[in-house]
Parts: sequence; structure tokens; C-alpha cells
Amino acid sequence: NGNDNKKFKGDRPPCSPSRVLHLRKIPSDVTEAEVISLGLPFGKVTNLLMLKGKSQAFLEMASEEAAVTMVNYYTPVTPHLRSQPVFIQYSNHRELKTDNLPNQARAQAALQAVGAAQSGSLALPGAPPNEGTVLPGQSPVLRIIIENLFYPVTLDVLHQIFSKFGTVLKIITFTKNNQFQALLQYADPLNAHYAKMALDGQNIYNACCTLRIDFSKLTSLNVKYNNDKSRDFTRLDLPTGDGQPSLEPPMAAAF
Repeated sequence: NGNDNKKFKGDRPPCSPSRVLHLRKIPSDVTEAEVISLGLPFGKVTNLLMLKGKSQAFLEMASEEAAVTMVNYYTPVTPHLRSQPVFIQYSNHRELKTDNLPNQARAQAALQAVGAAQSGSLALPGAPPNEGTVLPGQSPVLRIIIENLFYPVTLDVLHQIFSKFGTVLKIITFTKNNQFQALLQYADPLNAHYAKMALDGQNIYNACCTLRIDFSKLTSLNVKYNNDKSRDFTRLDLPTGDGQPSLEPPMAAAF
């Protein structure tokens, strides 16, 4: 529409909030499901328009409130797709009308698959049978192995990454078979499902620290100490366990 160049030079005020979001600098090989996954933690994604030739996409959220939450979240924390930073702003469009556009079938299929998965009834695109579905009784605990560990990965880094997909309750880190591993418990199995879908195989840092994620057989973690190896975010009263005598239970309760 000829206004594209102006939009980025800052010579007009930023758009007012809209439930349609404009994404720039998306990688050319990114999938519809990956773009949708940016919006999922904030609410239902109702439409998607990919402009791969321009490295852009439009994502429509079910409500303006969800879009505002998403923009506010990603303003200080730049999201990445395939290790590339992606930029998000409100669109001038109030809604996306894509019914008669070509090449929309894939976006609609991806949206339907994600919608069905949110209601827990269907596998997600690209997932082997039974892996994409949220099964009844599926664990909210993920087992995370980090390969190519060239830089240290802290518990806080893991918390920051995985919190994008829901409330993280507990994390335990340990080394097994010379591999840095972690167990991470979400409040809800659906959060664990989306985190695994979005993060499995991704790198934390450029070309290293690759995440390998599976569902744990454990359904709950028992954290005894809050320190740099383990943390229970629901219980700030736990001792650090760094050689300090732990308080007796009656004392701990009083404390």
C-alpha cells in the first residue's frame, strides 16, 4: 500500500492497539505453526497471514487484550524464530480478512490443528501420532537435556525461557552421563505440551546449547532446597541447603 517504508522510519506515531499484530524479519523457512506458537501463550490465535516474500506475517489474536499482553511481553524480550530476532508491533488492520486469498490453506490448517490441540483432541502438524496430542494424565513435568553446552546454562535462564509458555512451579538441575539436564514442572500439562512443541531442538545461544525435551514419567517434583541447582517457586521458605543447618519444621513454620 506504499506506506510500508514510512512505517518503520518513525515519522508517524506507533499504531494504536489492535488484535492484529504485524511481525517483521521472520525467517524464510519458518512454518505457520512456529509463528502461531509466538501467540499461543497469550491466548487464542484466530487468524494468520504469511508474507514470506517480505519476511513478514500478520497474526490475529482472539482479543485486543491478548494482543496487548503479547506486545508488552515481547517489547523488552525480543522473540526469536529459528535463532533470528523477530519484531512485533500493532497492525493498522483491525482484523484479517483472508478468505479469498491464495496460499491460505496451510495457515488455516495450522490454526485448526492448534485449536483442536488446545481443546485436547487432535495431533499438531509435524508431530508423530500420539506425540502431538495432549493425552489425559499427561505429565506437566518436562525432562530437558542440553547438548553442545559451550556456555553455562543456569536455572534462571531455563526459568526465563520456559516461563513464556506458562507458570513454572519447580526446576531441578543435575548432571547425568556428563550431560547437563533439568526437570521442570509446569502448573498445567498443556503448558508443558506447548513448550515442548516450540522449544525441542532449539538452541539457547547461537549454534550451541541445544534443547532436547521429553515428557517426564514423574508427575510432580519434590524440591528440598532453593538454590542455584533446584528451586520451588511456590515455596520461598525452603532452605538453601548450602551447608547451613536446616531449621526444624516447627521453626521453619514460624520463620
